[in-house]
Amino acid sequence: MKEVTELRKLREARGESLTGMAKQLNIGVSRYYLIESGMRPATRELAEAIGQILQVSSDSIFLPVSFTVRKDG
Repeated sequence: MKEVTELRKLREARGESLTGMAKQLNIGVSRYYLIESGMRPATRELAEAIGQILQVSSDSIFLPVSFTVRKDG
């Protein structure tokens, strides 16, 4: 069984479906699913739009890039 992400919990708590979120964001359902499941990153603009729809700060559901990018050297 796949892990339920915080983003999915928020979406479900707001009564939003995968299809509904994708339509509001003007993206495909599969793309939204990949973002929600953590398999694809969201652009800053998309993260902000998701936050607005779910009525939360995008920073509360997506880590800043500085926390997720590895620096070698």
